[in-house]
Amino acid sequence: MRTIRRTAPAILLAALLAGCAGSSGSTDPGEGAPTPLPATSAATDAVPSVAETTFPGAPEGVAEGETAVVAGDDARHLQVVTYGSSTCPVVPTDVTWDAGAGTLRITLTGPGALATCTMDLVPTTSVVALPDDAPDAAGLTVEVDERSVVVE
Repeated sequence: MRTIRRTAPAILLAALLAGCAGSSGSTDPGEGAPTPLPATSAATDAVPSVAETTFPGAPEGVAEGETAVVAGDDARHLQVVTYGSSTCPVVPTDVTWDAGAGTLRITLTGPGALATCTMDLVPTTSVVALPDDAPDAAGLTVEVDERSVVVE
């Protein structure tokens, strides 16, 4: 009888530990297991950009830390440089030409409140095509980020 009493607590402890490990360490939820919440990321809270391409970094000569608009590789494109998280960049979401004012308006949008983003501050460049009725990029007045710039 004595041997049974000494091993019973050890067996009970082993069973409890095995049950705990099985419930938290399992990668297969199995039947009746709670459904995990979806991961929140930039991909699940993505911003619909109007840019033809977006890439990390900024063109040479762009001042660091401030939104900039520079001429693209051809007369019908602009490069919009924004600063923010490398995993959730601020991107152009609307480009409209106001012929009466002679101004191109670019709306920028950042990640939504549910996005999980890195806390770094880096430049991101978005290449945007000009609307058909807008003039070529050189000399164009652009309103972006609550300021007006002239494209050189």
